[in-house]
Amino acid sequence: MSLYTLYTYKDIDEFRQIQKDSEVYPFIFAETKELLESEPNSFIDISALIYLLRVNKDNCYSARINLREMTEDTRIILHESLADDAVFFFPDLFSSYESFFNNNDASNDAEKSAIVAQLTRQSIYVYYNTTDLAKIIEYANEHNIPLATFSRASGDLKSELEKFNRSAEVAIVDLTSVSHAIEDNKNLIYALEMFINQFQNLKVISLAAQIDTILRYFPLYFSGQEPIKKLFPDLEGISEVEDHMEKDIVKLTTLSKSETDEFIEKFNHNLIGHSHFKDKFKYYIKNFIELNKAKEQKVLSLFLLGSSGIGKTEVARLIANGLQQDSYLAKINFQNYSSQDALNSLIGSPAGYIGCEHGELSDKVKKSKVGVILCDEFEKTTRPVFSFFLELLEEGKFTDSMAREYELDGYVIVFTSNLQNEAEYKKVIPPELQTRFDLVCEFEEPTHSEKTQFLELLLEQAQSKFADQFSKIGMTPAEKNQLFNFNYSNINALRDIKKTFNLRLMDFFISKGI
Repeated sequence: MSLYTLYTYKDIDEFRQIQKDSEVYPFIFAETKELLESEPNSFIDISALIYLLRVNKDNCYSARINLREMTEDTRIILHESLADDAVFFFPDLFSSYESFFNNNDASNDAEKSAIVAQLTRQSIYVYYNTTDLAKIIEYANEHNIPLATFSRASGDLKSELEKFNRSAEVAIVDLTSVSHAIEDNKNLIYALEMFINQFQNLKVISLAAQIDTILRYFPLYFSGQEPIKKLFPDLEGISEVEDHMEKDIVKLTTLSKSETDEFIEKFNHNLIGHSHFKDKFKYYIKNFIELNKAKEQKVLSLFLLGSSGIGKTEVARLIANGLQQDSYLAKINFQNYSSQDALNSLIGSPAGYIGCEHGELSDKVKKSKVGVILCDEFEKTTRPVFSFFLELLEEGKFTDSMAREYELDGYVIVFTSNLQNEAEYKKVIPPELQTRFDLVCEFEEPTHSEKTQFLELLLEQAQSKFADQFSKIGMTPAEKNQLFNFNYSNINALRDIKKTFNLRLMDFFISKGI
């Protein structure tokens, strides 16, 4: 039997690019075998299968039987993080893997797969709180609509699914609880794909905060989100999208003078090092608040450059938490925005365009309750996105693909970059955009003294988070010294120091019988 090559994609943008030209099917036991027997030139995504096999290797043999029907015209694709496992599980089927977009035959394969029937993706219908969910359940009961909520499955997913009514005209499944569990239990992905695949009448609902997780793990089935009222227009008393778009946003410009002083003090305490930036930031905050009141400045923009892991992203998190503790931060990772249609992914595609119907920026701004946006690894994006932010920073607002306007008056927008110095910054960032940033600052690697201060801060935070544990066992000065006693002199990324600290802290708890 011939050995074949696996083809990988690195993120949802690349996956959607494959879908534009080729119909992609999930791996399904028995059905995949039949599909390949009739259409050997199909595209099959085995990502969910590999997640399943990681926890249940007994299924390898059955999966291999299905995949043996493929030919050299078949394209087996999966997320690049799973490729090594796939070759390990099927050494007699796959000899290697490569990026799908490095495959010279990709365009020909797309033409071959054009005859495959389209797999229809649907929207997820969102609600915003438990009150909304109670009304949805009541509505479903009144109209005899089957509704499955997996939090009631008591660990037996199979029996819960067997209760579901396939004969109903419409059936509802709430994936909120599954989305919480899926990060630690990725074998659920395959089980849910099988369930979704069985019901043509299925409509999926979810709490709005969990939409991103569901879209990430089920790209074959869901294209975006819609308000629950679009599914059931006569559903009364439910929260409207506009309620959440127009909610009160906590911003720096809404703080009183005493609250601003408290914010700055807390920010400076929790950001280790970077004294030059702290001084500048304090100056720019106070000016921004006054200029915003006078309608002279809409947004405050910070561009931070330097090595990875030394506190740039932490700036945005500290601003958000300083405005509202444990708040949701609107974060866009621009490492995923390097393709030619990156702007569509950011603000949504034009009407009639197949791909990304909802923009990530507009979705995350709607979800956030604080006036902070983090644009991470911003240097990796494209010229159209640079031009988009040129206008956004000038006007303090943006318009999505559906002509909906989002007002960002009073927001702080933090741009981070792994560019190492000002020379690289001036080479990569367009000159016209450079003039739009209010504060550009290079972050330096921490000194040994600052690393020690960081450990002290981590312990302070741990004593608050694990107050019950510390109240039972305490910690002597000698035990504290032992906790800090590891070689961090050559570790410059503070996130790596934090990982080691957390592991040592857990070992300390175990040694105390906690």
